[in-house]
Amino acid sequence: MADALTAPIQRPRHIPSLDGLRALSVLLVILLHTFLRNTLYKDIPFAYRLLGNGSLGVFIFFVISGYLITTLLLREQEKNSAISLKSFYVRRAFRILPPLYLYVGFLAVLGVTGHLPGMNLHEAIAALTLTRNYAHHVDLWALEHIWSLCIEEQFYILWPPLLVLCVLHRRGAEGRRNATRIALCVLIAEPFIRVLSFRYLPAFHNTGMFHMQADGLMFGALGALQQGHACFERVYARATRWPWLLPILIFLVLGALTARFQNYWDLPLGTTINGFLILMWMLWLVRNPASGAGRIFNQPAIMWVGRLSYSLYIWQTFFTHERNVEVFGPSGWGDTFPSSWICLMAAAMLSYYGIERPALRLRDVCLRHMHWHEI
Repeated sequence: MADALTAPIQRPRHIPSLDGLRALSVLLVILLHTFLRNTLYKDIPFAYRLLGNGSLGVFIFFVISGYLITTLLLREQEKNSAISLKSFYVRRAFRILPPLYLYVGFLAVLGVTGHLPGMNLHEAIAALTLTRNYAHHVDLWALEHIWSLCIEEQFYILWPPLLVLCVLHRRGAEGRRNATRIALCVLIAEPFIRVLSFRYLPAFHNTGMFHMQADGLMFGALGALQQGHACFERVYARATRWPWLLPILIFLVLGALTARFQNYWDLPLGTTINGFLILMWMLWLVRNPASGAGRIFNQPAIMWVGRLSYSLYIWQTFFTHERNVEVFGPSGWGDTFPSSWICLMAAAMLSYYGIERPALRLRDVCLRHMHWHEI
């Protein structure tokens, strides 16, 4: 059979290497914004575009998220013979919203006190509802990066119900095959959607919109659905025959093509090829944590940065954007490197230890309470 299971794939509670990949991803984003702030693109455009490939960093986040969310949902289905969408959305809300709302609230205070021109109710609502990537007349620099969170949230709204429908009507392998078909249809359609939107729909050709970036998340979902099946494993074995080649292709070859041709490469081909290679590399790192690269990505310090990555991402634009002189003034201490990175790390740690972790503890209490009432 084409999709007969090979050796069982272990799905531990903590998946190795993902925290390290998150650390790499957020570092690429922070480097990009730091380089832009210091106009290094004008001085050394090619080398620094490769080093600070922020769009690649976000795309790695997307593949990780699609893989992790789908893996957790499938694990729940295997354990309980069902997937609770209510529990899923409670978990996501407690994970995503508290740090984001803290950040938007902080910006709102700056806006009300006159320290952040442009912060208004329309900007706040678009950010708080995670619809900013489709909202019109939003241009506040301090919320530019929210587009990626919007895409993830829109994925969370659409994909889990589809997965539930697939496994509900066709349990077991058939349900996964149906979900796989949906993922493959999205992956095949996405290059055409991007090109046609960019060419004919000027109101919907922003690359920060969900329909322009869905394949990163769907590649991750496809990996979670198909790992362990013979056909997929044959593709994986061939793609990872020389695992050292994957990061070279991702960061150097494809990065160079993106830097040179930009949307002419990314829209029809580059994004799709990137998604496939990132998925293969991620799975190799997950399955080989004892390798040289695996040991690097699973170093405690790097994993710690990975755990901070969400809060780092939330706050990084505020401390690295060139327009933050509106807040700090022309000679502010918090807006130049390396002081900007020190401020960013301090804000991220306050967010992580003061908001993220308490919210996750509260989430666990709420989920236990929900489970008790369901019993």
